[in-house]
Amino acid sequence: MNIYPTIVTLHIIFAGLWLIYFLAERILKSQIEGSSNIDLKNQSILMYIQFSNIFGIIGATGIAISGIVMVLLNNSFGFFSMASNHWLATKQILFVIILVITFALIIPTSKKIITQITAMGDNGVQKLLDKFYKQNLIINIIVLINFIFAITHRFYS
Repeated sequence: MNIYPTIVTLHIIFAGLWLIYFLAERILKSQIEGSSNIDLKNQSILMYIQFSNIFGIIGATGIAISGIVMVLLNNSFGFFSMASNHWLATKQILFVIILVITFALIIPTSKKIITQITAMGDNGVQKLLDKFYKQNLIINIIVLINFIFAITHRFYS
């Protein structure tokens, strides 16, 4: 039984989750910005952060595990090897950057936002939220770049 096509399919599904999040994030952000009631706005912010966490955890974990399995099962692939598959090595480096941004910036910022909201203090939430938006935008841009590498590598490899 060849499991490789199943792993590739799962990898594509997890990448699709990240792309869906990119679109859904716009809707969630507009809901936050459109809310005039502070309690409703805070609930929307918490939902946005929870949604980001769920999609981030599922997407990143799924991409990482399926990607590692694909590299292990395919002899022509390797880890961070620019000599054979520069597109794949670039994707892997970008994925590491995503993980660093997530653990060094996004998680601490989201924890600060949650703490600020649960402490019933509105001071600084918008500033932290703007920071969170920018961090998520960087992640989404890198995800899009990785997606472009994935679908176009056949044309330049």
